[in-house]
Order: sequence, then C-alpha cells, then structure tokens
Amino acid sequence: MLEQLKSKFFLKKSLMSALKVYLAILLWVLCVPGITEEHGRLVGGYPANEKFPAVFLFSEYRKTFTDHFCTATKISPNQFLTAAHCVLESDKKSWYWPETSKPGRHYYYSFGRDFSQPNPIFSLTIQKVEIHPLLNRCLHKEKYFPAQCKPEGIPTPDLAVVTVEKEEGPFFSAPTLPLDFSPNYAGETIIMLGYGLQENGDKQPPLLKYSYSTVASSEELEKVVKDTTAEFEGMPNEGFFFGSLGSLINPQFPNLGSGDSGGPVLKESPYRIVGVNSNAGCPNDAPPDCEKTSNSFFARIDSKTIIPVHKWLKKVIEIHLP
Repeated sequence: MLEQLKSKFFLKKSLMSALKVYLAILLWVLCVPGITEEHGRLVGGYPANEKFPAVFLFSEYRKTFTDHFCTATKISPNQFLTAAHCVLESDKKSWYWPETSKPGRHYYYSFGRDFSQPNPIFSLTIQKVEIHPLLNRCLHKEKYFPAQCKPEGIPTPDLAVVTVEKEEGPFFSAPTLPLDFSPNYAGETIIMLGYGLQENGDKQPPLLKYSYSTVASSEELEKVVKDTTAEFEGMPNEGFFFGSLGSLINPQFPNLGSGDSGGPVLKESPYRIVGVNSNAGCPNDAPPDCEKTSNSFFARIDSKTIIPVHKWLKKVIEIHLP
C-alpha cells in the first residue's frame, strides 16, 4: 500500500513538472519575437517599429507624401537603393526620367514608422540618379530585351542608386545596410520590408512593416503566374528576378502592396540586402487597385543574373564592396 502511494505521488509530481515545462515553453514561444511572426503577411503584417533603421520612405512630391511614395534603404554615407520604377515615370507608352529626378532637384523623405501620426519630413538634394546602362538604353529606344520595353512592362533591371548632396538631416546619421551578392535558392528564408498598404485595398497612411517569407522555385513561379500581369511582363523568365508565393496560394503568405516598391529583401544574421521589392502579379480580371497577389517579385542583385548587375552596383556605390 505504501509503495502504491509513493508511486502515485511521484507520478503526480512528474506530471506537474512536465506541465510546468510545457507552460514555460508555450510562454516563451508566445513572447519571443520572430517565433509566432514567421508566417505573417506583409500586407497587414508586423510593424517594424525601431527595427531596420536604414529603411525609410521617400517621395518626389511632398504635397502627396502619403499617396505617391516608395521604400528605400541607405547603402552608403550619401546613397540609397530603391527600385528603378520609383525614380522613373510612365506615360503608358514609354518610361522616362521626370524633372523631379534631375540633379539639383529634391526627394522628400522620412524615417517615421507610422504615418497615422505626425512625422517630420526632410529633403535630399539629388546629385545623381543611376539605373543600369542597359535599362537606360531601353528608355532611349535602343536595342534591348524586347519584353522589357513593353508599354506597361516594369523596367528591368528594376534597380536605382541615388546619390545625394551631403547636408543636414537624419539620413546622414542613419546606419547603412550591406549588400550580399550571393544567389538566393528556393526554400531559403527572406525578410520582406516596405511602407505599403496595410490590408487588401486599404488606403490608410503608410506603416513600415516586415514579414518573413520563402524564396519560391522557378517551377512554382511559372505555374502561379499564369493569367497574371507578371506573366505578361515576363517576370519569371527573364533571369532578372526571384520571387515568393503570395496570399492567393495561402492566405498566410505575405505579399507586396503599393508603396512597398523599392524596399529591401533581407537575410538575417547579420541583416544584409539580397534583393529589392519590384512587382506583384495580380490576376488579369482583378480590379485596378488589386493588392491580393499570387506572388511577389524582387529585383535580383546576385552574381547569377543574366546581366552582371552586381558589377554595376559595386561600381556605382561609393564605398568598398567585397
């Protein structure tokens, strides 16, 4: 009888100990950043708050600062990286340089995180705006990859480096993020960042958000772009982009929205830039303001692109890159 009581006592004690361990693990999972957030959506996703201090919002027009804007990343003491289509304009027939991108003009910017609250806005004097030479030829109607000169096509390579005059402002005290020219492989974890829309079709003020995602294989992308704008633009086939699957595949998958363009795609430990937010494919029958996409595409900067974009970036960035 005594032995039975001892057995029951030790069994109860063991169960209580196991329960305590389980509750401790559950509490840790719920509280540690990044554990429960891994599959959140960028559209409607997680506020970055003070994370990623090199990332900011910029616009050509201060008067429409929260309507026409892109995301950018500081990459050297007086340069930032964004998407080419953020510094170009389109008249539906061709892409061209607007007056606002000329040397001596200004871009307006802010490191504010939540624009539902007042945020200080500053200006940067443009010294130079650079896009890849082959994209520049396309703008001037010279021979180039035909698919990239389509009237509604996104410029490719969709990358721009902006050099600014040195002056007062938070841009010059902000840290920089390094570039990593290593290829991205299917299944690898990436971080998407941007100031874009917060929900599907939501026009609320910009909010810097981030979300973890996964690099999709070329086979997956070719399958899901069928009957989307991305298929028309040839994005999965030109060798200039890599991508991730979006919320039409799985509601929990993150996807890009308006305003996320130009934002960095990162890998962590340590954080470094491996791509730039470029485009998202909406179904052809989707409304004009479609934000719910089947996939997102990022401009490649790695050494395996069709055009050696990494060599161009090393040349135009005014710091030593390995």
